[in-house]
Amino acid sequence: MPLVHRKAGPMTEGKHRAAVRMSAAAAVLAVGFWPAAAPSSGKPEWIVNQSAVSLLGGAGLTHAQLQTLFGNDRTYLIRGLTQTAAAPVSGALRTVSFTSYQAMERQFAGPGLPAGTRAVLYDNEDWSFTPAGEQRNPAKYEELAASLVHAHHLLFITAPAVDLTDVLAPGESSHYAAYLRLGLAASAARYADVIDIQAQGSETSLSTFTSFVTAAAAQARGANRHVTVLAGLSTNPSGQHVTSGQLLAAYDAAQPNVNGYWLNIPSGGPYCPRCGAPQPQVAVPLLRMLLNGR
Repeated sequence: MPLVHRKAGPMTEGKHRAAVRMSAAAAVLAVGFWPAAAPSSGKPEWIVNQSAVSLLGGAGLTHAQLQTLFGNDRTYLIRGLTQTAAAPVSGALRTVSFTSYQAMERQFAGPGLPAGTRAVLYDNEDWSFTPAGEQRNPAKYEELAASLVHAHHLLFITAPAVDLTDVLAPGESSHYAAYLRLGLAASAARYADVIDIQAQGSETSLSTFTSFVTAAAAQARGANRHVTVLAGLSTNPSGQHVTSGQLLAAYDAAQPNVNGYWLNIPSGGPYCPRCGAPQPQVAVPLLRMLLNGR
């Protein structure tokens, strides 16, 4: 059944966060219905993996600093389905990530999600972890995933990768232009609470990064004025060399148009064969600036 969005009046950031902290029974009435916060002019929202937080700790940030940055309900902390050890920070919203709707559906139908899960992320990409049918029809599976997640009173985060254009528009010279032409931000945002614009692959070209994030964010909000928009940042996207200055420039360029960021600190492996060793030190100067009130 399609989701029906009711109209809502303006809601402050504090009320927004209060809604997220409501009981599961009440949260279902709020999910997806409040207006998104204005583009980030203060403290950003974050998506960050538990392993990334631990890597930042090893790169020189103290536990107290990490708690200040990510230990709050503005942070979606991605943790594995079987991770039972204490999280590296407290207070973040526990988030589970799936690369396919099929896997998500099986998990809900079977063992369910870990206790305390508050959000579910759907990461549809052109890779072996997402079924070909989902890659070819992202809009359909975005809606199915949103319906499933919302039926369980959870927040739905979507992050369709730019490389889906290799499947949907093979041969086009610009992934970013094709992504916008195909309306991938619109179809992803339509039923979502949060959308991440995976722009991190263009960080080394600030003009490309800026224009893409600006256009994709506008497209997402055009489809769903309530959606929270984040931009992807990475210390080494697909193994590219990114400097701390380039990361900071990308942060600043996106800030007028987004509510926050997905900070990626990838390492080589099946999900990113070309990434090589993780580079958490690249993100430390940016995060220290934010801690100092920049």
